[in-house]
Amino acid sequence: MEKHAKKLSPAIYVIALICFFLPFLTFSCQGQKVLSLSGLQLVTGTSIQQPQMFGPPQSQKVDPEPLAILAFLCGVLGLAMSFLKGRASAIAPAATGGIAAILLLVMKSRIEGDVLNKGGGVVQVNYDVGFYIVVFLFLAAVGLNISVLMQGKSLPLPALKAGGGSRFCTQCGSRNPNTNAFCKECGAKFA
Repeated sequence: MEKHAKKLSPAIYVIALICFFLPFLTFSCQGQKVLSLSGLQLVTGTSIQQPQMFGPPQSQKVDPEPLAILAFLCGVLGLAMSFLKGRASAIAPAATGGIAAILLLVMKSRIEGDVLNKGGGVVQVNYDVGFYIVVFLFLAAVGLNISVLMQGKSLPLPALKAGGGSRFCTQCGSRNPNTNAFCKECGAKFA
């Protein structure tokens, strides 16, 4: 089970990073949609065309959102860390997923405060499916990696002898022949 969970962690991060292409937030004024931004547009910044009462539309630059950038980078780092061996393969992705989720929730709160202050209650911000999926996936990565970490801790200290000439490693839980002095998966020495 632990090996399957370790393989699932990178997949969760890949899906979360892909979901940055989905709509993250929509601004509306008096119930009419004014602007929709994807997670990637929040990370990189974008230009929007604002219609004018008279004349051609004007281009306005939307700056990158620093917290979205940090959350995206945490996702990339979590993906990379998912391929580590040993305890770090569970601790680091759990930490980066948690940090990324917190950053996105802080960004949400900050944007809502800015819209309330600057929009005077006329402009509303709504968070779209992409935002919620990414936060959920980052939290799922935290839960998955913590469960992998906890599975490794639940094994007893001495190597378990199993019928059929096998023993289980106390470090990673993998099954090894009784004749092995070291674990074939993680290299831990048997007592």
